[in-house]
Amino acid sequence: MQSVRRVLSVGHQNPNVWIGIRSLSTSDSASLKKNVASLLDSLSLKPGATLVQNCGDSEVGKTVIELAKERKLQTISIIEDKPGNPETIEALKALGGDIVVPESYTKTWYMKRLTRELSPSAGLNFSDGYQATAVCKALVNGGTFLTYGKTLPKYVAYEGAARKPVEWNAFIKEKNLKAMNL
Repeated sequence: MQSVRRVLSVGHQNPNVWIGIRSLSTSDSASLKKNVASLLDSLSLKPGATLVQNCGDSEVGKTVIELAKERKLQTISIIEDKPGNPETIEALKALGGDIVVPESYTKTWYMKRLTRELSPSAGLNFSDGYQATAVCKALVNGGTFLTYGKTLPKYVAYEGAARKPVEWNAFIKEKNLKAMNL
């Protein structure tokens, strides 16, 4: 997919602050929507179901949020920890995101409680490393874990070196997940 970068000046206080904005051509945008719609179709979710995704602030993540809202699906979107997260979270909620959390939030008991209450039955993984682990951990036993465009590392990423490495296959098998890789 070809993307165009534009650079805009941000804010009146500091004209030296610049932000890069990616924009897609009309055909790329239509293709992305079609691909994401196919992803959501493959999950066979009913209205009211919850899905969790990482990279929620990417173009794919934003498209997932928009299409999930149209299909009356609830979304939990995980975004990378970085400056400007409050603005990003508000922008994603304005697109229709139900719950948007930074990666650091996924390491807390609040996330455990949230996923226990909402019971996400599908997870979309567009990343590797800890965010992939966070999506997988959030899923209910027997859920669907779909990885798109990435290869999972050999071991599950956990914080702290005291744990014995757990292989992804064993982790997925333990949770009885249906895993797909596209």
